[in-house]
Amino acid sequence: MTPDKSPSEPSPHDEPSSERSSSARTSAETKASDKASSAPERLQDELTERGRDVWLAGLGALATVEEEGTKLFNRLVDRGQQFEEKRRHELEEATEKVREQSDEAISQIEEAGEETQSMLSNSINAALERFGVPTRNEVDDLAGKVDHLSQQVEALAESLSEETTPDEGE
Repeated sequence: MTPDKSPSEPSPHDEPSSERSSSARTSAETKASDKASSAPERLQDELTERGRDVWLAGLGALATVEEEGTKLFNRLVDRGQQFEEKRRHELEEATEKVREQSDEAISQIEEAGEETQSMLSNSINAALERFGVPTRNEVDDLAGKVDHLSQQVEALAESLSEETTPDEGE
């Protein structure tokens, strides 16, 4: 930007003082034309400077966005990792809790099944007893006695047949 010149300061465009009186009108015209030509130059200089400031502000904004964007990206990655770890831990805890509850439920079902089987067996045995049907143990005992008696009968039959065979031969 060009600085404004005061009228008391000599300008490089001003004429020497001896010629100044003779050309006062020319000097005034020169000053007016300098002012007229310097106004557009000043405006052009100011617009150029403002344009450059806008350009630099844009570059500064871009640099800031780049720096802050990288920082923001890194913060988001860190938060994402923390979130993932926290959720993974919560998921592992929930999985373990479900596994424990499942094991407990299976255990309770097995116990209930055993109790039900025992109760059913007792009910069936009681019903069979009421009808006079022997129990398995009673049937097994009877089968053992029948086997024993069968052996005794066979032994007796053999001994009788031996006694009768020599008598027939005499």
